[in-house]
Amino acid sequence: MDLVRITYTGRKFYRDKTALRNEWNPGDTKLVPEPVAKVLRRFGVFVDAESQVAADEKTQETEVAEALLQQQVVEAKLDEQKTELEAMLTTIESMDKGALEEYARKYEVELDKRRGVAKLREEVSLLVEQYGVR
Repeated sequence: MDLVRITYTGRKFYRDKTALRNEWNPGDTKLVPEPVAKVLRRFGVFVDAESQVAADEKTQETEVAEALLQQQVVEAKLDEQKTELEAMLTTIESMDKGALEEYARKYEVELDKRRGVAKLREEVSLLVEQYGVR
């Protein structure tokens, strides 16, 4: 994974909307993965840092390790969410009409129990995929 050093040139504190949710203070320079850097470069306040090598190599190694660890944490969260979603979709396939109606209420949706159980499962599955597991 390629890491890129990005500098924030804005005047106020900023928390980016990327998967990493980095917090930036004016003048901060951080190592971020290339896809995140590509997103941040679209904004005028993020620029590539000068290619000067830091005098202290340990600091640089620490930054790289921290950036990689942060990326691993984000990937682990995404994997956990995906596993939770798949488990819930499997559970929905075994629910009856009453359970489906009760679960749909968590999304503030009232199901029409006159419909077939297959149609109700489809509706609840769409709710879970759209809004996440509740």
